[in-house]
Amino acid sequence: MQPMASKGSKSKSSLQDRVLAFVTQRPGVKLSAIESGVEASRIEVAEAIQELTRLGKLRKDEETREYYPFL
Repeated sequence: MQPMASKGSKSKSSLQDRVLAFVTQRPGVKLSAIESGVEASRIEVAEAIQELTRLGKLRKDEETREYYPFL
């Protein structure tokens, strides 16, 4: 029997899904727009972006500070 995922990990996954969908629909978007678009705090969005980047699903243009999906 596998352990059940905690409620917190499920909501983090859901937020990651929302962030990825938002950035995919609006390539080149900045952090503040993602916050507004997914209705989450900057800290929550930053954590989701960090994980999505680690997983190779998003990338950040360091010069413009814009986010793009890896498709």
